[in-house]
Amino acid sequence: MKIVYVITQATWGGAQAHLYSLIQQQVRLGNTVTLVCGKTGWLSTRIGADFPSVDVVPISSLVRQIAPMRDLSAIHALRTLLRSKRPDVVHLHSSKAGMIGRLATARLGFNVIFTVHGWGFTPGVGKKRQLLMKSIEKLLRHLTTYYICVSQFDYELGVQNGVITKRRPGCVIHNGVTALDTPVKPERRERFVLSMAARFDAPKRQDILIRALSELPEEVPIICNLLGDGPLLQECKNLAVRLNVSSKVQFRGVVDNVQQYYRQSDVAVLISDYEALPISLVEALAQRLPIIASHVGGIDELIHENGFLVDNDPKQIAEKIILLYQSNQMAQLKRNSYRIYEHQYTEQAMLEQTQACYLQCLA
Repeated sequence: MKIVYVITQATWGGAQAHLYSLIQQQVRLGNTVTLVCGKTGWLSTRIGADFPSVDVVPISSLVRQIAPMRDLSAIHALRTLLRSKRPDVVHLHSSKAGMIGRLATARLGFNVIFTVHGWGFTPGVGKKRQLLMKSIEKLLRHLTTYYICVSQFDYELGVQNGVITKRRPGCVIHNGVTALDTPVKPERRERFVLSMAARFDAPKRQDILIRALSELPEEVPIICNLLGDGPLLQECKNLAVRLNVSSKVQFRGVVDNVQQYYRQSDVAVLISDYEALPISLVEALAQRLPIIASHVGGIDELIHENGFLVDNDPKQIAEKIILLYQSNQMAQLKRNSYRIYEHQYTEQAMLEQTQACYLQCLA
């Protein structure tokens, strides 16, 4: 089987980690794989180093923002590549790559799968953007063989808005990860450790979490690891200084393995304006962590008696942190998290379901 994967940014994030797992599996199966990306970074570097047989093709005109001239150039470059590669499956990731990829495949007759890591019209984005992206998705629907949604929330949103239909079907394949070995962190520590793994960029809201830390009583011994980088990193560092919580916040930068930090943490946190189903929280489940997360997108599919869903309100988030710090039920919360992981979010299940989707399209 020949597969071409397309993603807008080959940097660091949940969609990129997801795609790395898919490529690793296809190389293991002996299939021919090409990765097309706009901005290069963590993913393209790792793929180039780990899998020399994979052809990594940067297209500089494939950018996140709408840019008509660059978009036309990206469509032309990708169309030329696809005509040369003649893949069995073109698998698109991220909204912009989904747009460019489907336009590039028009009338070429390829099987086109679009994995939805969050619709462009999801609740939480601006109303004008919702209307625009909904219209674009309906126009591109006929160029899509199959949709994969990473959460039940996104699947239902696609159906409700007339994007996923009987003629253009889809399914839910949850993000999955492989858990590291059983956690070795001690049960009692001097500090109560929170960790949030996310890029410092929209829609993530590390700033709200930092404000929540300022609401905590001084006697609560908190350390908060913020993993990742991005354009809003310095702004968040400045905020921590202004609120006098610098001693409570550790800016860790990009890390190779989020689960290594989770192994030394007590709680995983993710505050965001909108989401699909974040891999960082699946990794938290795999490390038996209770979760505090924004009540958006498909996140509620990850929380079942193993943490709290919150509004993006610093005081409410602070209250939930204190509740977990004082809780005598932490052992049960951890067991609940791991039970959810084992039931629905293993990497093996994700890979098997995705492979079945490829074979279904080819059939």
